Amino acid sequence: MPQPSSVVRLTFAGLIGFSVWSPFEASAATFSNTISKLYVFGDSLSDAGNVFNATTAVNELPPIPGVVLPPVSPPSPPYFEGRNSNGPVWVEYLADELNLSLTNSTELSTLFPGSPIPSPITLTPNGPAVSPFFNGTLSTTGVNFAFSGAQTGFQGSTDFGELIPGILAQVDWFQTDVALANTMADPDALYVVWAGPNDYWDADPGADLSLLTSTAVNNLETAVEQLYATGARRFLMPNLPDLGQTPRGQISPLETQRLTSLTLAHNALLDTAIDELNLLPDSHVLSLDAFSLFNQAIDNPADFGFANVTDICLLAPTCQGDETVQDSFLFWDDRHPTTAAHLELANSAFTPETVPEPSTIPALGLLGGGLFLLRQVLRKNPRSQCLRKSSKVA
Repeated sequence: MPQPSSVVRLTFAGLIGFSVWSPFEASAATFSNTISKLYVFGDSLSDAGNVFNATTAVNELPPIPGVVLPPVSPPSPPYFEGRNSNGPVWVEYLADELNLSLTNSTELSTLFPGSPIPSPITLTPNGPAVSPFFNGTLSTTGVNFAFSGAQTGFQGSTDFGELIPGILAQVDWFQTDVALANTMADPDALYVVWAGPNDYWDADPGADLSLLTSTAVNNLETAVEQLYATGARRFLMPNLPDLGQTPRGQISPLETQRLTSLTLAHNALLDTAIDELNLLPDSHVLSLDAFSLFNQAIDNPADFGFANVTDICLLAPTCQGDETVQDSFLFWDDRHPTTAAHLELANSAFTPETVPEPSTIPALGLLGGGLFLLRQVLRKNPRSQCLRKSSKVA
């Protein structure tokens, strides 16, 4: 294939925000400068071991009268080293593409404020909780704050949801620690903010759809505004894949309709929020079109190296212990993708930095070019592309 006269290098400059689904037009030079660090605020789709680390630590404590402890989650195996998948999640692949380190927040926290004792948990009068204490260290390294079960607000969704920091809590932890260090957030870092499904999975079927989605998206917009006030300037806000097309969403026609309607409403509001956030001086807020990528994989699975885009890999006897078979599945469990799908998502953010401006190239062609490069990598072995494969898991 002919190459441009200048060097072609895969960078974050050509985010999938160029596609026709993007709520705004981005320049190919939007992120032309080097990205210094990566910060992630999210849920199970981005969690690389935080909930696993915390629940493991809690279950190593002596029994506490009257306190019911959450089980170690997710059980690993069959899950991969604390991920809700069979391998690394997309932000780990993304960090590798950017040649950046990404450390779980539970590997940086301490037992108490000012304590030198590393600990994913702290002790409170009400029992153990995830530690929010970092002694002013977060501004010096890339951090993954994502926790499985996190909602867009201050807590999570499960029976132990009050112990899970939601997006706004994760951002608050970061803000507090940056202030403790008497500094500002790095304007050259990339801040990923992605959540929403846990606001919707188990919501009351009779709940007001517009209220649910407006609350969730307002929380995400608030999170970015707070990070911006702390000094952050570069953001990535993926939209939601169609939750109604997951195995969990296919349990009944009514549930499919409910979750698909929530997805569409969420994504429409997110488009508007991104437009508004880009009005902040010097801000660069880009979208990642997980919705379209997910639908393309379902409609044309062979193009992505998938053979099964409907069933749960964990329930297939042939899937156990066979990475080749696992990489042919889109879904690892009823709502989480396989690591092969995570790699698709991560690499969809990249296109050659020498591409023309969006107005001079068909948007879908640009998207297709990036996915073509990705598929060639995926068919080799997705795990081999994640050099760090994991942050240390306790």
